[in-house]
Amino acid sequence: MDGNFAKNLRLLCSYTTSISEACRAMGINRQQFTKYLNGTARPSARNLRVICDHFGVEEDELAVPHGQFSEMVSLRPRARQLIRALGPAATHIDAMISSSSDSMKPYCGYYFYYYFTPSRPGMIRRSLFRINEFKGVFYTRLTERIQPEESPLGRSHFVRYVGVAVMLDGRIFVTDHNPVNLRSLSQTVLFSAPGDDITFLTGMTLGVQGRSARTPFAARVFLEYLGDRIDARPALHQTGIFESGSPQIPRHIARMLASSGSEPQMLTALELPV
Repeated sequence: MDGNFAKNLRLLCSYTTSISEACRAMGINRQQFTKYLNGTARPSARNLRVICDHFGVEEDELAVPHGQFSEMVSLRPRARQLIRALGPAATHIDAMISSSSDSMKPYCGYYFYYYFTPSRPGMIRRSLFRINEFKGVFYTRLTERIQPEESPLGRSHFVRYVGVAVMLDGRIFVTDHNPVNLRSLSQTVLFSAPGDDITFLTGMTLGVQGRSARTPFAARVFLEYLGDRIDARPALHQTGIFESGSPQIPRHIARMLASSGSEPQMLTALELPV
């Protein structure tokens, strides 16, 4: 944690009614929180998770350079212009988000997200997926680990996709995008869990290949619930691409994905008559 953390935390607090109110909501001692703002103390792992959950940010985002973080946060006022641009649809979207709030709450937490990847035919990608709630809106974050053999630079790194989730008539709809390259949107539709058991979720995802071909594809997905709060670092190191028969992929998950075919369906453009 460096000086950026304190600056970024102060910026987040500038959007709150008062620091004392924020501390009460988080259950963190006001005097201790002041030390975080001044950069004279570092929050414990637990308090850091609480702070991130309260403000709707990730731990690594709080450590980015302050100028970059300020730019990220400055996008929020543009929501007013977006609402005006959506016109009557804005009211409908707000109603969908509001109506799904109670039914989405049990789904908050972390998941392993599995699907047959179109970039490596016959292989399963396991990613880390998170749903969290902030002021009545449910946000998603999908983190994929790109292994050295996949990377043009020959090194491992992570790619993240952020989005929003709503529950409509028993189905969870997730729309997300890569905030770095801004080249596409992905849509995932999940079946809600039977009763209170959210151990597993299944559904379909529609997206675009990351390669230069940018081919649209549809694939079956399988989500394995990990818990409301986890240590994300070791979970991220379990992500990547695996052979469908790999012992690292639970057999029931590989069978479930393979039941609809081991290849994602690639979608091709139709040629229009001249």
